[in-house]
Amino acid sequence: MLLDRLVKLLLPKEDTFFAQLTAVGRCAARGADCFARLADAPPDQFETIAAELRAIEHEGDQLAHALYDDLDQSFVTPIDREDLHDLTSALDDVLDQMEECAGFIVIYRLGKLTPAMQAMIRLARDAAVEVGDCVALLGDPKRHEELQRKFVRVHELENQGDELYRAEVGRLFGDGLDPIELIREKEVLDALEASIDACDTVCDRIRSVVVKNS
Repeated sequence: MLLDRLVKLLLPKEDTFFAQLTAVGRCAARGADCFARLADAPPDQFETIAAELRAIEHEGDQLAHALYDDLDQSFVTPIDREDLHDLTSALDDVLDQMEECAGFIVIYRLGKLTPAMQAMIRLARDAAVEVGDCVALLGDPKRHEELQRKFVRVHELENQGDELYRAEVGRLFGDGLDPIELIREKEVLDALEASIDACDTVCDRIRSVVVKNS
């Protein structure tokens, strides 16, 4: 019957949205692997890597918008509609922040990355990979204990990033740098910190969903 077919369209299987979220999370992790290449790349490769990351970020946007579209057309969702939207947006922010940071590195023509910047890039990559795993685990209640361990790991990475950020900003304002150079490095450090913080925000969203639905 037409009504039955309509109901099936409006009431998709529960795993549909979890699969879409997982795809967004995996895209973020792939972007993070690309982003991490900046840590060891010579400056003449920065622009190429940034362009590759930009393409992955656009792919992430498309995946997120497809999920939003399906959300708008569905009456019933496996978790709260607003939570799904916020979680997808937070995942998208991870890629956005890394892409913005790579853009700053190119725009400001940094001759090299400081050891602290390199370390923060690697932290952002590790945190984003953990986040991708967290999203994949969300739809499996039997593995929520593993999920909790990953929350702790991402928070540890975020704390390490904060420590590096504070120490490096202190160095910037204590070394008597040229004001223009100070601004360039500070902008990149701010973007790096935001990239790591974005991963912690995703974990906060996932934790809220787990608590609400347990």
